Amino acid sequence: MSEEQRPIAVISDLSQVVEQQQLGEATSQVQYVSQGHCLVIGDVDTALEAGRYFPNSHYTIVSVNPDAVRIDKQLTDEGVAVFTVPSLSLSGHLGAWRAQVSVLDGEMFDLAVSVYRESGFFDLVLDLSAEPLMPMRLVPFGYVHLGNPDAASLEDAVAALSELTGEFDKPRYFHYEADICAHSRSELDGCNQCIDVCATDAIRSDGERISVDPFLCQGCGSCATVCPSGAMSYAFPRPVDAVDRTRRSLQNEGASIIVLHTEAEEERIEQMNLPDDVLALLVEEVSAFGPDYWLAMLAGPARHICLVMDVPADDPGRLAIETQLRWVGVLMSDLGVPELPVTLLAPEKLEAWLRRIMAGTDGSTLLGGIDPQWFDTHNDKRQTLRLALDALSEQLLPAEPRTALPKGAPFGQIKVDTDACTLCMACVSTCPARALQDGQDTPALRFVEANCLQCGLCESACPESAITLKARYTWDSVQARRIETLHEEKPFHCARCHTPFTTQSMIDTMTEKLAGHWMFQNEKAVRRLKLCGDCRVRDMFEEDAAGIRTHKDNG
Repeated sequence: MSEEQRPIAVISDLSQVVEQQQLGEATSQVQYVSQGHCLVIGDVDTALEAGRYFPNSHYTIVSVNPDAVRIDKQLTDEGVAVFTVPSLSLSGHLGAWRAQVSVLDGEMFDLAVSVYRESGFFDLVLDLSAEPLMPMRLVPFGYVHLGNPDAASLEDAVAALSELTGEFDKPRYFHYEADICAHSRSELDGCNQCIDVCATDAIRSDGERISVDPFLCQGCGSCATVCPSGAMSYAFPRPVDAVDRTRRSLQNEGASIIVLHTEAEEERIEQMNLPDDVLALLVEEVSAFGPDYWLAMLAGPARHICLVMDVPADDPGRLAIETQLRWVGVLMSDLGVPELPVTLLAPEKLEAWLRRIMAGTDGSTLLGGIDPQWFDTHNDKRQTLRLALDALSEQLLPAEPRTALPKGAPFGQIKVDTDACTLCMACVSTCPARALQDGQDTPALRFVEANCLQCGLCESACPESAITLKARYTWDSVQARRIETLHEEKPFHCARCHTPFTTQSMIDTMTEKLAGHWMFQNEKAVRRLKLCGDCRVRDMFEEDAAGIRTHKDNG
């Protein structure tokens, strides 16, 4: 059974975990209810062999045969239902697995209903197919895939699944604020980073926001790490609790080196006899601790942070951290710290890394000379990042007032082609962070760099392709928060009432684009474009019978 697809222990006493890991306060919980009935998918003979290990014949067998022309159901002498189906659609989680077969006219035949499951679901799934039906890296609770099983592995798998009978609680790991999410506006695609990095397929697009299935989420925290706005945050622990916990521990222990690890590495790390200057912190998931946490620690009492992860190179959590390390490394380099003091390591490399750090041969010892800053993060990711970088830059002066960042970094500016921009304000209406603002009483496009997420919604919304993104960081927070005018024009006044309602460039663009339209082939129709909304309506009612045609003449 692979590491990724073994049944994962479900937390049943959340308060004990909160106390053990000093998490501040518990998050809410979700509950799984399983009666232990298993769906066994695969070759019938192998599935029947696995079934011998299930107590009281609490299982159903389904064999997928693409050559089958219909759904065939038989019963064994023990009363076990055995289905042969042409295809199978599987979805769900522990206690709520749905297995469906497509039949005529797109209707779905539900196997659980057909075997009279009162809940309408199967509780567990043992997948004996050559290729797993649930291909994600972190499969849902209650699912095990065995591609080529022998008797011993079958017995072990059934024993592990059989333990998942009863009621189980799990933390609701995430907190989501839709109002500041940059996923979508006006049916335009923006930020998809949380969806792309989710290892469980728990995050889906839901129109202008995203939705998270708390039963599929396993708390890896990668979504919170890559989220540029803080709309998605980790709730177990909350960012503010994680920062406070670490600060207290560093202060109490007199340590300056942080080693973050999970329970999987705890025994190995306990045997290392770590130096007094090292604080080893047990966390739920290392990938949940992102740049806001790192920088808050480095601006405070920490000199180094080591992230211990024993995962493959293509693990989503690892990729999420590596992406963030790239732009954080650029910023630290501009502060005169040549080697990034945040390191991602496999467990077996930790001792050698610590020896080098303790010997002072690394390039980040400059951090040891700064005065730690103890600021309140207010559980706000953007504010934490800005406060931490302010604290660092005040003591480690940056080489330049602005630092160019790699694409995908959550800070930057936008460039506007003023010759193409018509001040239509489509970009303003789609901006989720109020980085772009209108001129209120005057036709103008204004920008607050500190708010910009580099999500790209403004670029997508611009009908004139006048906007481009440029990732960078402005060190002066006062300068970054100033309102900058990107483009401004004199207002165009209504030709009838003289009320300002648009710009000259917008009138020119509309006139040019509608020049060939059949409704705008006379002077009166073109003049109507130069009227405000109220005057345009009045003009239409005042037009005599021989005036502008409002319907195309088919003759």
